[in-house]
Amino acid sequence: MNKNFWLEALKGGTIIGLVSVGFAILSQTIGEDSTTLLKIVNFLSSFIVIMLAFGLTRKFSASHTLEVGFSFGRGVGFVVAMMLFAGFIQGLYSAIMAKFFIGDELLGAVDEVMAQMQDKLPAEQFDSTYQMMRKSVTNPLMLTFSAMFSNLLYGTFLGLCVSIFTRRRADIFAGGDNQSAQ
Repeated sequence: MNKNFWLEALKGGTIIGLVSVGFAILSQTIGEDSTTLLKIVNFLSSFIVIMLAFGLTRKFSASHTLEVGFSFGRGVGFVVAMMLFAGFIQGLYSAIMAKFFIGDELLGAVDEVMAQMQDKLPAEQFDSTYQMMRKSVTNPLMLTFSAMFSNLLYGTFLGLCVSIFTRRRADIFAGGDNQSAQ
């Protein structure tokens, strides 16, 4: 049963991750010119991710027998596992984008933010922070782990909400002899 848990979480997380990346690409092509359209795309992205998490968890819940049931905690764990896999895919997408497509824009954004912070930090602290920020925005491991961590937090909250509706109490009498004593 545990192997099935991870396999189904991997499948679900891959689907959610690819859908999220698809919406990120769509948002990237829209650009910042049309804020209303971006808000609609972001809303649709969030809505579809939530519905996918609910549907995939419900499907996994239904695969459990009545004797076993599907606990609230197992539902939360399943959603968190799916979201960790989705975060891995999103992190890979972010790393590829940072390395090959938008690295200069990211470094420019760091320069702008750090220019505002220059007077607020001591010189030695500013220099070390500046170098760390420039390295972290294009570091593939940092981008992947930060996406996974943010999805861990989001998945925990989402799992708490989804599991309320997908849990199934175990029925200890479901697999027993259905004949009544006479």
